[in-house]
Amino acid sequence: MCRIVVYRGDAMKIKWPTVGKKVFIPTGDYYEIAYLGWGDVRTHFAGYIMGYKKAADVLVTYALKSNDIKILDTFVFPICFNYRQYLELIMKDMYMKYSGDPKEVQETKIKKMNHSLLKAWNVIKPILERYCDSEEEAKDMQAVEEYIKDFHNTDNDAEKFRYPITKKLVRKLGKENRINLKNLKDRMDELENYFEAVIAKIEYTIGLM
Repeated sequence: MCRIVVYRGDAMKIKWPTVGKKVFIPTGDYYEIAYLGWGDVRTHFAGYIMGYKKAADVLVTYALKSNDIKILDTFVFPICFNYRQYLELIMKDMYMKYSGDPKEVQETKIKKMNHSLLKAWNVIKPILERYCDSEEEAKDMQAVEEYIKDFHNTDNDAEKFRYPITKKLVRKLGKENRINLKNLKDRMDELENYFEAVIAKIEYTIGLM
């Protein structure tokens, strides 16, 4: 059997797997530890939503500052996946909070949405229309719908930025393409601002604020 030889001299310290160590441990310095499972379903959902969005923001900022094509061309995958996951989660969360549907109906609709951004949007759109009071707000909804459709058309199954190939070993991204990461972040910030404003309006209207 061949053993991998790694240089462990003082000039270069290389981290290496060690028998007995654990991947997940709950102890350490206070600001090394992340807490999971806190709060109820509503607050936990908020943690996921915020986490995916802010993580993508940080990756975009780092990639743009790097001036490194290799970073831009590799960070694009987790960036796009995280932004997509943010959109999927926030729309599903809004549906569960504000639809008024009983749990059994919610379970069915969430299952039918699967990972489709367009299906999720089509489910929450009637909810948003209830609180749409002006032509300006209707135009805002139209812009949001265009953004959602654009993202859906780029990745309609939540797979293209997770895996390079299908189960049949076919490339998911079959041809070269370009994505402006700054523009992507700008549009996602606009969507975040829109959803936060709509949520605030709905909760004020129904007396949750």
